[in-house]
Amino acid sequence: MKKAFCVVGLLVAIITSVGLSGSVCGQTAKKTIAIVNGEKIPPQEIEKRLQQYKDLDPNVFPAVKKEIIDEMVTQLLIGQFLKKEGVNITAQEVEGAVNNVRERMKANPKTATFTLEELLESSGSNLEELKGEIKTSLGLKTYFEKKTDDKTLLNYFLANKDIYGGEMVKASHILVDTRLMKSPEELDKAKQKIEGIKKELNNGADFAELAKKYSNCPSSEKGGDIGFFPRKGAVVETFAVTAFQLKPGQVSDPVKTEFGYHIIKVTERKEAKKVEYADVKEQVKENYIEEETGKLVQKLKQDAKIEITEQ
Repeated sequence: MKKAFCVVGLLVAIITSVGLSGSVCGQTAKKTIAIVNGEKIPPQEIEKRLQQYKDLDPNVFPAVKKEIIDEMVTQLLIGQFLKKEGVNITAQEVEGAVNNVRERMKANPKTATFTLEELLESSGSNLEELKGEIKTSLGLKTYFEKKTDDKTLLNYFLANKDIYGGEMVKASHILVDTRLMKSPEELDKAKQKIEGIKKELNNGADFAELAKKYSNCPSSEKGGDIGFFPRKGAVVETFAVTAFQLKPGQVSDPVKTEFGYHIIKVTERKEAKKVEYADVKEQVKENYIEEETGKLVQKLKQDAKIEITEQ
């Protein structure tokens, strides 16, 4: 899907949607949890998606539930928008995309021995949900392709040329997770904590040791090492921007993302190679549409009437 650590961005991976039927932790939703522009999200749909987290630490569960509700609100907003714009994706188009996923699985040694249904079930999803994700993705692609000409894509490529030359950085980070924090006092303590860690680093403390000691990310076991990643598509944007501004050996000031406060250290860098627009045009289009989708979703949320009755 994408890098499996806590700064992973919001990209939708085709075969990792969540959802199974049933209640969670013995609780069954009896009322509408979210209403988007007058359209209700059925509580049982949220329960389905939460089912795979039934064994999750109760302290973490509220944050996961909030993320799932936010995700479903976003999906509904996009669906409403595409319907309004008259974008219609046929069942045949969706089936074609599903077949492409099956073929890619067969070609990948890591998934070749599984069926698509088995892989979806192992991640708590199903074929129906996958088709829904694909229909949304194809709808957005259709909408933006009609609005995007080659000149726009070329200008985007020129403005982001280093991304397509294979430039990558290897980094480690220390995370103070704030996703479960609600009060200003809690957030202030988190900020003070990350600033204290930064002072320890400035005084000569070892980054890897402090990551093991303080970081809330699973990468802490490896001293905060999250490996190599490109400028786009692997980690959240604020994290990526900061990391790519650093030289090997440099350590950032505290950085805030939706996950919390980070301190980032770049340990290696792979420089970009010369690349021509024609060679990466499809990737450029994908990145451009992804970026424009983010802007669209932000605007839709700003303009929408969204009622969250339970978190």
